[in-house]
Amino acid sequence: MKYPNGNILNPLAVTIFAALPVLAGVMAAAPANADATVNKVVVIGLDGTMYKKVQEAKAPNLLKLAGEGTLGQTSIAPHTTISGPSWATVLTGVWDTKHGIYDNNVTTAPFVKYPTAFTQLEKADPGLKTESFASWGTIATMAGSGDPHADVNVATPAPADDPTEAKIDAATADSSAAAVTNDAPDFLFTHLDQVDEAGHGHGSASTEYLDAVKRVDAEVGKIVAAVDARAKAHPNEKWNILVTADHGHRPTGGHGGQSADETANFLIARGPSFKAGSTNTTNSLVDVTPTVLALLGVKGSTAFDGKSVINAGGSTPSTGSFGFDLPGSGS
Repeated sequence: MKYPNGNILNPLAVTIFAALPVLAGVMAAAPANADATVNKVVVIGLDGTMYKKVQEAKAPNLLKLAGEGTLGQTSIAPHTTISGPSWATVLTGVWDTKHGIYDNNVTTAPFVKYPTAFTQLEKADPGLKTESFASWGTIATMAGSGDPHADVNVATPAPADDPTEAKIDAATADSSAAAVTNDAPDFLFTHLDQVDEAGHGHGSASTEYLDAVKRVDAEVGKIVAAVDARAKAHPNEKWNILVTADHGHRPTGGHGGQSADETANFLIARGPSFKAGSTNTTNSLVDVTPTVLALLGVKGSTAFDGKSVINAGGSTPSTGSFGFDLPGSGS
């Protein structure tokens, strides 16, 4: 056996060269930075849910998440307290005055100028895995907007005989938990709807509303259990969970106005990037997309009205990351 220049290889060199293809194969089989730390983000949206009712219902999973993370409670006034505008704000990081959605007749057009978190993440890094599972079909319109859009985008089919929407939420939560376990997406968005259904049918002061909060809390628990099991099995994956709502409900039912109950909003942020046991009166739904992008190492848009809430602990000034007042700041 010879070098390219014709010189004879010594026996030791022959042995080393013979081993190189095997070593190369082993190195090729092992992914680069296999043990590198990566952030993962799960956002859970609870339609029509008020945090004071979470407390009243003594919902164990949501209260535990809030205690283990950072809890923000504020008003989103004068933002429109309707699902379409609010979930668009959650997924874009801008208020209705920018994205221009003021009702539930949502098309993909507004997301050309103000793309969703899915599009922003996929553009920045096509290798990121993004998924959406929703009980309300309009979420699929948002997640499917733009190019590129969510890698997986599922609107859960409505089951028969499901007046409380407990069945559809259970199916959505099951799909989300399975995605965490099997796919480990970098960004997962989940929407659960039954609390809003109870609010419309019975009002937020009703037993039915509290029962819906307790049921949806159990569905949240499924997803959190899947996240915690996955994190334990894969220590290099640092999982963060954000939970928010789109609006509240009047005691007698309904929303869309500017009362304190309708504009009440909360944001729970739990994970290694957040201070445990902290509370503030600033973090809200508009901060979700900026926080998701920051966690996944993607530069935020200068159009954002929201801000990253990573390590945002106690009360801070009610201004966005660019210095303007946020709704509900009292300014």
